[in-house]
Amino acid sequence: MKLIQFSFTCSRPVPFYAQLCNDYLANQTLEITIGYDKNRYLIEAVGTQPQLEALADQIAKDFLLSIWLVDSTVKEIRHREGRVVPLLTSPHHLPFCSYCEPALGDNQSELFGEISIACSHCHGETSVEASVDYKQIQQWAEAVIKTGHVTFSLPLANNHQHEFHLSRGPIATTRNQRQQVIICNPNNVPMHFIVPSLHVLALSSLEKPRVTVRAKQHHAQLDQPLYDLCFSYNRILTVLTEILRVRGIDYLHIETNHQQPLIARINKGWSQVCSDPVTHPLVPFKSVEPLHDQACINGLNAYWSKRRIRFDYQPNHSNDAPAHTLPICALHGGMLESGVGRHSAAIYFGRYCAGEIVSQDKFTRTDTFLVMPNLPRSGSEMIATLAAGEQAEVLAKFKHQIPVSYNALNKLVLNECNDQLSGLFALAAIILGLSKSSQDNVQYLNDALIAKSLQNADNKGHRVDFSLDMVDSKRTIDWAKMVGSLMSFCLVVDEVDYDKLAFGIMDSLADYIANWIERMDETTGIKAVTLAGSDFANEVLADRICLRVGKNFPIVVNRKLELDGSNLSAGALFLKMRRR
Repeated sequence: MKLIQFSFTCSRPVPFYAQLCNDYLANQTLEITIGYDKNRYLIEAVGTQPQLEALADQIAKDFLLSIWLVDSTVKEIRHREGRVVPLLTSPHHLPFCSYCEPALGDNQSELFGEISIACSHCHGETSVEASVDYKQIQQWAEAVIKTGHVTFSLPLANNHQHEFHLSRGPIATTRNQRQQVIICNPNNVPMHFIVPSLHVLALSSLEKPRVTVRAKQHHAQLDQPLYDLCFSYNRILTVLTEILRVRGIDYLHIETNHQQPLIARINKGWSQVCSDPVTHPLVPFKSVEPLHDQACINGLNAYWSKRRIRFDYQPNHSNDAPAHTLPICALHGGMLESGVGRHSAAIYFGRYCAGEIVSQDKFTRTDTFLVMPNLPRSGSEMIATLAAGEQAEVLAKFKHQIPVSYNALNKLVLNECNDQLSGLFALAAIILGLSKSSQDNVQYLNDALIAKSLQNADNKGHRVDFSLDMVDSKRTIDWAKMVGSLMSFCLVVDEVDYDKLAFGIMDSLADYIANWIERMDETTGIKAVTLAGSDFANEVLADRICLRVGKNFPIVVNRKLELDGSNLSAGALFLKMRRR
């Protein structure tokens, strides 16, 4: 008889794992103990070799891969860590699992299309809309096959509606968002998209998140630089996509008002960029006591209760912290898990305020080292500024030798993102000739720059100038000098090597940031750096910053929180600011 411990270490709570632990405690004939501590789930059992092997096979089948799973081990132990007490857990809202999904989602199964099939493991039948049956799903599939698209809606709690528009071709979006794609045939993904193996595993995980990938070059239908991919994530979509897979359809464009969480690979682990609080409520987590009982940012409310930070959705609630404090909120939120606090820094590049690099000293005083440059809102104004300054000569050569890019720059409009990294990267993409006149929104231009940098296979690029400048007593990037540097490279670098130039933009910025953090360390003393903001969904930039900055400073990412959402709300609980 041996005492064996199965452990699953995660970067954040996984409610389904907690339920599985409770199920094993209640239903196994072996002497089982379970436990949970610091995101580590335990199942311990005493038995003979055959009994333990059978248990191991069962656990391997039941514990579906989670994107938050960091490590799993099986080892013989002398003393138990667990107890015979069920774990406290939050609802997991899993629509299907390894038991019911093959039965309802495989066209060879006798129960194919039975979306209300009961499952004793995930209880996914509780989230199924009773008015939808297999016949209705078949009609939707026929609509896609005959007309190329279908629209339907499913009810959610609190009188919300989950609306779906599926199409075989691109869907025009009014908000200039990246195109979303749902996969019908996972086996054929490599025919259409360039998806790293880690991203394939994430797509298949129990969370069914969205990941951002490139389409294959010169694809006949997929002409956008980047796409957000997901696999089917509810029982109805599982049956619908299986019907379409059999009919030869590999993927569909999808537009929905409640999207799956978007994740990005940062510092060798997955981080959630953002999610929909209506369909994906955030799991509470333990924390030190904050300065405020409640803080709401952009409709996501964080509050302190029973030694935990919890969240609810209050879309009509005004922000409890002004926009200029959000990078500081991001610093507090990012450091919550590590407990560093003092002597810390945050790099915030996101959509809710100007990009900044901020720090906190040993007295918890905060300071802003750098703010992103306040660019002119139009390309014509940028050209006028460049023509009146030191970059006039290189601008004139650029206009003469690369008139297409010059004219595209003249038409550029940045609007509200002119003080964000995305605005600076949109400008860089224009200079590199990555614009399409009909699609020149900031999202497209950023995607084009990222996709171009991903084409660079050797991780070497040109050194682009990101020198510092002082504007209105604030340290910022000399954007004109950066543009002049970029234009100079375009004049001498062959266009086939623009992938190295696109990569060089991000690598050079990362290198400059590493030098700036070292300067901050001389005055403040930096023990850890956290990354925050939706622009870190750019995995090339995130990777280069982690590599460059991480040589001298620990990179901290609080994976319990989003990069641009719950981290701001949770961090605002610790903001040293009086409330009216």
